[in-house]
Amino acid sequence: MSARMSPLTFDDVHFAAGGRKLVCGISFALGSSGISVLLGPNGAGKSLALRLAAGLLVPSAGAVRASAARAIVLQRPVLLRRSVADNVAYPLALRGVPRSERAARVRRALEA
Repeated sequence: MSARMSPLTFDDVHFAAGGRKLVCGISFALGSSGISVLLGPNGAGKSLALRLAAGLLVPSAGAVRASAARAIVLQRPVLLRRSVADNVAYPLALRGVPRSERAARVRRALEA
């Protein structure tokens, strides 16, 4: 790999939920040019890998490194199923802002 960081790198990524290992030891690096395809049967972990790449989920172990400019569009976007306030609160929850502080911060943001 070159000295420059790839736009997306999975380094021995693991993800578990509900006591089940869902992703075990995925490693790859994608360059900044060309088209990449994530292909596999239903239940193989494609959407889970995309959620990890987008930062919507945090790996149980390993590391996901991605360029700052990244986005994901899912078949059923969660942003369209939640309220505006819930969408504003979501990144605060991801950053560990206590629930007791989120409502006030969301209210201030929406008022602004």
